[in-house]
Amino acid sequence: MQSIKLYDLALNDFEKKCGSPNTLKARISLNIKGIPFDTVWVQLGEIPTVIPKLTKTTETPTVPIIVDTSKNLVIQDSWKIAQYLEATYPDAPSLFHGNEALYKAAQESIDMLSMPFSCLVIVNIANRIGDEAVKNEFRKTREAMFGTTLENFAGNPEDKIKLANEVLKDIRAKLAKSVYLSGSKVGWTDVVWLSYLVMVDVLNHDVFQARILDGVPGDNTLREWYERMAKYV
Repeated sequence: MQSIKLYDLALNDFEKKCGSPNTLKARISLNIKGIPFDTVWVQLGEIPTVIPKLTKTTETPTVPIIVDTSKNLVIQDSWKIAQYLEATYPDAPSLFHGNEALYKAAQESIDMLSMPFSCLVIVNIANRIGDEAVKNEFRKTREAMFGTTLENFAGNPEDKIKLANEVLKDIRAKLAKSVYLSGSKVGWTDVVWLSYLVMVDVLNHDVFQARILDGVPGDNTLREWYERMAKYV
């Protein structure tokens, strides 16, 4: 049993596969740091009861959280987890390379570009998020948030694939010149982009492999980076 436990989101029919970009950020960070951990899979419907017992706060219960049993600490939110790992394990490979503010800004920019990737998986998530009651609640709350049905929000897959590849133009250009998106060493920008791409790979695998990774004929830069990063997932 490891001293760190990662609480991750379970999806129906995807045993031991992480499809949430938020929990993926924590998972990838732990693996880059080389920190052993155990995963505790939590269904969406269990989060409101399981997580508050651990955090003991009034914060909205979410995943990921990590529990560091060696220090009796609980950290919630992928960014705070990354900050904690960076401070607690300074001799392990760095996530921020001494410029935390820059990487925080990079994450905010990437999050703003993530919509087409989310559109490619949102209906699949809704169909696999838990039992019927949880699925219905997920759909109800998201449709209220979006102001339309999930199907309308997802839109035409061909349009979203085209938009995703437009978004990835700068990423491909960067990878043509650098081994990692963070420079010569893996870092937080790689973590954030990888989290969104793995989400699509898990939840819409065939489209991701054929139309995203191989979305530009003759350009293997994205696939080669993705395969380099696979060991951290």
